[in-house]
Amino acid sequence: MSSPQEYQEGPTAGGPGWGPVPPVPDALTEHPGAAGAARRRHLPVLSVSALAYLMGPIAFVIILLLMRFNVVARESRWLWLAVFIVSPLVSFVCNRLYLLAPTPRRLHIRIAASAASVTTVTYLTGWGPALVLAFAFLVLENIAAGGSQVWRATASWSLAGIVAGQVAIWQHWAPSFLSTSRANALALMGAVVLLFMIRMAGVVMEQKERAENSMRLSEDRFRSLIQNSSDVTVVVDGEGRLSYVSPAVTQLLGFEPSELVGRSATEIVHVDDHDYVRSRFASVPTASEEASLLQQFRMEKRDGTFLNVEAVITDQRDRPSIGGYVANVRDITERKEFEALLAHQALHDSLTGLPNRQLTVDRAEQMLLRARRDQGAVALCFIDLDNFKDTNDSLGHEAGDKLLCAVAERFTHMLRAGDTVGRLGGDEFVILTEGASLADGPLLVAERIRVALHEPFFLEGYEGLPITVTASVGIATGDRPSAQELLRDADVALYRAKAVGKDCCVLFEPEMQSAAVDRLALKSNLYSALANGQFFLLYQPIFELESMAVRGVEALLRWRHPTRGVISPDEFIPVLEENGLILGVGAWVLQEACGQAARWHRQGYRVQMSVNVSMRQIASPELVGDVVEALAASRLDPDTVTLEVTESVLMRDAEATVAHLRGLKELGVKIAIDDFGSGQSSLTYLRRFPIDELKIDRSFIAAIDGSRESTAVLHTLVELGRTLGLSIVAEGIETCSQLEGLRSEHCTYGQGFIFARPMNPHAVEPYLFKEAAPTAPVEPPVGAPRSVGAIV
Repeated sequence: MSSPQEYQEGPTAGGPGWGPVPPVPDALTEHPGAAGAARRRHLPVLSVSALAYLMGPIAFVIILLLMRFNVVARESRWLWLAVFIVSPLVSFVCNRLYLLAPTPRRLHIRIAASAASVTTVTYLTGWGPALVLAFAFLVLENIAAGGSQVWRATASWSLAGIVAGQVAIWQHWAPSFLSTSRANALALMGAVVLLFMIRMAGVVMEQKERAENSMRLSEDRFRSLIQNSSDVTVVVDGEGRLSYVSPAVTQLLGFEPSELVGRSATEIVHVDDHDYVRSRFASVPTASEEASLLQQFRMEKRDGTFLNVEAVITDQRDRPSIGGYVANVRDITERKEFEALLAHQALHDSLTGLPNRQLTVDRAEQMLLRARRDQGAVALCFIDLDNFKDTNDSLGHEAGDKLLCAVAERFTHMLRAGDTVGRLGGDEFVILTEGASLADGPLLVAERIRVALHEPFFLEGYEGLPITVTASVGIATGDRPSAQELLRDADVALYRAKAVGKDCCVLFEPEMQSAAVDRLALKSNLYSALANGQFFLLYQPIFELESMAVRGVEALLRWRHPTRGVISPDEFIPVLEENGLILGVGAWVLQEACGQAARWHRQGYRVQMSVNVSMRQIASPELVGDVVEALAASRLDPDTVTLEVTESVLMRDAEATVAHLRGLKELGVKIAIDDFGSGQSSLTYLRRFPIDELKIDRSFIAAIDGSRESTAVLHTLVELGRTLGLSIVAEGIETCSQLEGLRSEHCTYGQGFIFARPMNPHAVEPYLFKEAAPTAPVEPPVGAPRSVGAIV
């Protein structure tokens, strides 16, 4: 099928392997369907005449001997000599013409010349019809040389030769030892047998050609797949040497196949993967199991770099054509890099690059395991940046992201090599410390964290604006059953640090956990408190300090818990703020307070109703609608409603708050600043806020007893309100000396235990008549509880 040179890149001394498949010859387009002839187009054709030409002298001598013994007809020796000279020459010329230009016409001439030679020799012997089967040699030779498509031409010219011979006998042109009838009978029988043999030879050749064509197509397909595939196919013999390497190795590793054939397969494998590759090869399923093994390792390129590859290995040592392990190798470097990137993203924060919650918890678990093994100390610091939302609101989220990255970098630089800093999300960070890092105690570690943040940050794009950050830190130390519990305890301590004033560190104590559980239960119960009617309002009168007439009342929210009884607002109001329930509860308070004020107005008690509004309500666009709905439902005059907003709420986002307050003022309600003096409002903002009333914080009222400085501060606050044209209300009046001091400062209104505690609506009604109000305040009992205004 091919010359040895076509296999020169095949198996070498390393063992058997796959050689390249020989090229497929061009189809013989002049003969449609001539698949077999195509493969023989360039092969020399050995005809009967050519064979006779080579063996002519021998054949001539044999004929002479046979004539001497009367075995063949006695014809002229010169005639036989001419036959043995002319027939081979004619056949040779026809063969050469056909090989030079194999056309259908020349094919017929070539076959006809061969048939003429056989006919001449056969019928000159005198035994022509008896030797008809000599044409079978002609048929087989032509079919073998020309393929299955020539059987019809061969059959036609063979029959033509027989007919011509019989005619020659009939006309006595040719000698014959047989009678005419016997000669004809033998010729007919010989012709039938010859046709059968020719057809069978054609069928066999057709089957052979189809099989060869199928094999050739399969070989060509295999060669194309192997040589043009991006995957590299290698064969490793039983001794571990490369016996075959496909051309794709040049693109993959930079080597030519001839450079690798014969070398040990491990020479191009990373040294750290040698043992792994050998062990995996040993576990490759045998050929009888018809299974393969998937293996990943690193291979060395010509330039000395390494790439990650994946190989599918099958054991083909039992197949003589292969005789080794076959490995299909592909480059998976990009896939491995992408997998590594995905793994990194799955375990690291996308913004700061720090370990995320999952990786942080895993490292905390490892830290606890080491601590149990080595009896070492461990600590987890849970860090939350104070008022980080202000940075986002004032400078934008881009600046906030840059600040978080700067904080992460500063934390990373301050830690020891064995410590871990992670980001849980938002502005929450975790620092894991152990061993030498805790030599001076966990509180000092947390203090170092706080101090590290005190130095201002200068962000890109905001270089002229130094940003100072503070943080609250919760610390949990010691062994825990799991990292999640260590993290939970640190979170509980962080909540306590936030509650006591922020920018501080708190070490977890066991009693904090029970408080946290109670808080969680309280938070859960709050979700159903409003629907179950557990909230109610108390009202504390506000008096005109000179006349002691009731000027109005303040609505105060209370919660009657089904098992704990009435709970202080200090416990549940912050929780309502956190989970957003304050919006629904605040709307309910507005409805309830306005409805009660309307009932009193219908009874002839025209009092001012004060309702506290929370920070979330002020920021919500729903507040104006809630007020409108409450006023419409109660048909209450808006001028008789005062909305109280704490000073700290006003200053959180002053520009937005001014816009919201103006929307409320357009409804006709009044605005009061609650707890005035406890915040950081400036005179400029006070003049911009559309407010009607200042309520002086109770801390200033409590301090005026026997303190000139406090009296001076109170005098300043009252004069400030009077200068701005605002009504002044003093909160938390509890003693007669406080009342007299306020009167001497000409403070207009006040409220406190000295007058009345928060009470239900029926208890308030006696105070609504001026005559029913006490003319001389009574000193409350020692240790009497103080009223706490609800922030709703």
